[in-house]
Amino acid sequence: MQRLLILIFLLAFPIVPYAQDVTPAQDPARQAHWAAGAFFGTGWYQIDQNRSMFIFRVPPRQTIRRSGFDESGKRTIGVEIRYPLSFGLHKLDEIPDFIDFDNFGTVSFTPGVELEIPVTDLWALRPFAHIGAGYEKESGDWAGIWYGGLKSRYLLGASERLSWSLLNAIDYAGYKPEFEDRGRFGSAMTGLEFNQPLGHLQLGGDPLWLDWHVTYSYLFDKLNFHIDEDRVESVQDQWEIGLALGKGNATLKIWFMQFEHIGLSFKTSSNGHYKAISVNLRSPFTY
Repeated sequence: MQRLLILIFLLAFPIVPYAQDVTPAQDPARQAHWAAGAFFGTGWYQIDQNRSMFIFRVPPRQTIRRSGFDESGKRTIGVEIRYPLSFGLHKLDEIPDFIDFDNFGTVSFTPGVELEIPVTDLWALRPFAHIGAGYEKESGDWAGIWYGGLKSRYLLGASERLSWSLLNAIDYAGYKPEFEDRGRFGSAMTGLEFNQPLGHLQLGGDPLWLDWHVTYSYLFDKLNFHIDEDRVESVQDQWEIGLALGKGNATLKIWFMQFEHIGLSFKTSSNGHYKAISVNLRSPFTY
């Protein structure tokens, strides 16, 4: 769920999003604060054909202890330390835009801790908390950034052909200094996650799996975006469909990084004002 800490903003490769206006200059005090970019996953985001953001999030993590039950039934709580580093890009039309230092508008670093608590063999909880800071190059402004919450996954069924789980999460996030009372956001998410093998297909010698999920996130407070002087668009929820290919219980390795799977997530608000395509590297539960 960090995934709507994913408020609309929350949420797999961490990059800090940078908002780029394609209409005439507007009063910056009336726009969503740039620090909210720390909550986005890697991808492209757009509000009503007007505000576009290109986010790149690098999510290193360190597993201190894995969760589970031993033979006697004793519970072990898993511990992860995370070091998400996010960048907001002015544009991303081609590869050189990514390596051009002048194209980076914001940067944020929000380290945190996430626990995994196995309640039963079928049900697990993940409380998490992050705190850090971000910097905006053009204005020279700094902001403190924090977010936390609780995620839940309950296995509804499992067989050789399909396993599926119920996902739930609640998140709360914010930044300081506050920006016209828009410094805090909260959300609740619910959805379903499915994992199924793709016949005899293989990837790197391992069975190829299709991992997909459908989630709905509700924002406790509307996010308002000023499109022009006379029009404000509001977003209060997010629908998400994620599709990815993986190796079942095995991880994918790219250089020094490991992922559960690789694919894309497609997001939109109920009113259609918000749209996004993001990189899908983990389950919403372990994101």
